[in-house]
Amino acid sequence: MDRSNNYEFLVALYDKQLEFAQNLQRKIIPAPGSFVSDYYHFFSYLKPFRKVGGDFYDFHFMDDDKICLLIADATGHGIDAAMITSMIKLSYSYTMKDRRINQSPSLILKQIESDISQQMDNTFFTAIALILDPRNQFLYFANAGHPNAILLKSNQQIELLKPNLPMLGLQQFMDSMHYFDMRIKFSKGDKLFLFTDGLIDAKNPDLEEFSIERVSAIIKQNANLPINSIGNNIVDACHNFKRNQPPSDDICILGIEVDE
Repeated sequence: MDRSNNYEFLVALYDKQLEFAQNLQRKIIPAPGSFVSDYYHFFSYLKPFRKVGGDFYDFHFMDDDKICLLIADATGHGIDAAMITSMIKLSYSYTMKDRRINQSPSLILKQIESDISQQMDNTFFTAIALILDPRNQFLYFANAGHPNAILLKSNQQIELLKPNLPMLGLQQFMDSMHYFDMRIKFSKGDKLFLFTDGLIDAKNPDLEEFSIERVSAIIKQNANLPINSIGNNIVDACHNFKRNQPPSDDICILGIEVDE
């Protein structure tokens, strides 16, 4: 086989692997329409940097009308990162079947971290797991090195869901780790936005970052709009800010609004 034919063979092989990864990722990312709740409205946006990426989200409906939501960002891009998200999906699905674990966001993340670390060394990812509890009007969360989530209260005040755990994958380098959950009131009219760093790190031609401050300002300026409208306005504002700069990372945005 000459060099030209060998090159064409490798390109065709890569394209086939990429197509497989794309099909796999389409299947593990839930469709927005599959989130059906009497208590919450849901928004999602996912745009890989390449044809596949390392941003991931999933949700699981629980007893007592509770909902568990997970957003994660694997390091790297492309097929390798997409394979990690597939492993996160598998671990999350099995973890949510274990009632000893699935009531605690931090224990959910601990189990996923353990599962991934047993299969792949030096695999790192950030994540937020949260449990929505509409009957008691609370949400419980654990943030493992992920960008702050933004909570817009019904009085239009902003609260941040900051990290309370390190990035997942670092446990192997630590002697001990204390996993714990955070609790915050989440009631009628409140809106929550979660996103990966591809949103706030997006740059314009002047190398300015879109920033969490800009995202917070957009949310406050559009506070009276429904969650879908605010989410779409964030996407449009980021696109306009970049001024046709090519993407450099995956972007995932999730929004949850408590039904009034």
